[in-house]
Amino acid sequence: MMLPLVLVLTLSAPPGPPAFTVVGSGDSTPTGKLTAVSLALGAQVATPDGAQTVQGLVALRKPGAVLPPLPTGAHIVTAAGDRVPGKVTGGDAKALRFTHATSDEGWSIALDAVAAVWLKPPPADTPPDPAKYTWLAGTPTRDVLLYRNGDAARGTLTGFTETGVKFTPDGGTARDVLRTDLAAIGFNPRFVRPRKPKGPYAHLVLSDGTRLSVNDVTLKDNALVCKALCGPAIEVPLAKLVALDVFQGSAVYLSDLKPKKAETVGFLGDGWAWTADRTVRGHPLRLLSDDGEDTFDKGLGTHPKTVLTYDLAGKYNRFEAIVGLDAATGQRGRADVRIRVDGKEVPLPELKVLAAGNAIPLKMDVRGAKELTLVIDFGPAGDVQADVNWGGARLVD
Repeated sequence: MMLPLVLVLTLSAPPGPPAFTVVGSGDSTPTGKLTAVSLALGAQVATPDGAQTVQGLVALRKPGAVLPPLPTGAHIVTAAGDRVPGKVTGGDAKALRFTHATSDEGWSIALDAVAAVWLKPPPADTPPDPAKYTWLAGTPTRDVLLYRNGDAARGTLTGFTETGVKFTPDGGTARDVLRTDLAAIGFNPRFVRPRKPKGPYAHLVLSDGTRLSVNDVTLKDNALVCKALCGPAIEVPLAKLVALDVFQGSAVYLSDLKPKKAETVGFLGDGWAWTADRTVRGHPLRLLSDDGEDTFDKGLGTHPKTVLTYDLAGKYNRFEAIVGLDAATGQRGRADVRIRVDGKEVPLPELKVLAAGNAIPLKMDVRGAKELTLVIDFGPAGDVQADVNWGGARLVD
């Protein structure tokens, strides 16, 4: 049965296009209705003061909407780290069929583009990264079935049936396993292959928690028409879009760079290692704002005392981030945060007394700078509840 070439992520959408704040390589960040989008060229937006063109597109963000948490129900995790809520409906030895939670349309996704499938909500303590699933780890690497009773079977998944999967366990014979008996399926990491394009691509965040990497993005009839890196061509109504971040474009995220120098000092004992795209405790990066709690996919997790120095080589125009104590683990903490550019401290008094509450947005000029240093120091109570998150920390050229 042939699947549709273009899949729609929702059955209906409210009339009228929503507004977005557009961030580009320049200093202007207009808010208005999108009239054109190109990952390579930029975006056009209709504002109350007239049409504006933003070159070097970095991000889109819907004003007043929080970045939702990662999906907590049944969902797939792709090789590129995408998370899409929905359910598996079948497949074969090469691809699985998947239905997105807000659509009746089916997706066909190659098995080597999928890291894991959750057929039921994962436990609350499940790490975000499939590489850290304890039930999937082991030598030699294999496909793994996680049963609802907690048992795990290692072997080879050879296909799907209407009601489950075909599986040959190590040292056993081929058998059919019902999906209703399974909590999750983990695919052999040796054969999981991320598909990242050479040029710019976009990371989408939807209101239902979907995280999806796409390219070939255009705007048509109040929807983004694009191709998911995991395979299907899709349409994303702007009503469902919360944020779009462009990777491999005009911005470079600190979490994708290796610091020139990194120092950690513990208040009593060993220090906490900084972490890319997660808190120091391995959780998603959560920060408070006037609109609620945002969950960032890119950024840094730090803890006092940490000093990170990055080599800028005079290549960037500005540094921007949203900085605050973690919404869950920093509710009564304090930290002293400082930023130095070429060894000179930038006056940021609100960061020197960083406390629980709304995170602080930063945007600073680093044109011609050779070095950027982030200092996360002890507060009045040492390092108690002082996990400091740097949401969306990036350098823009």
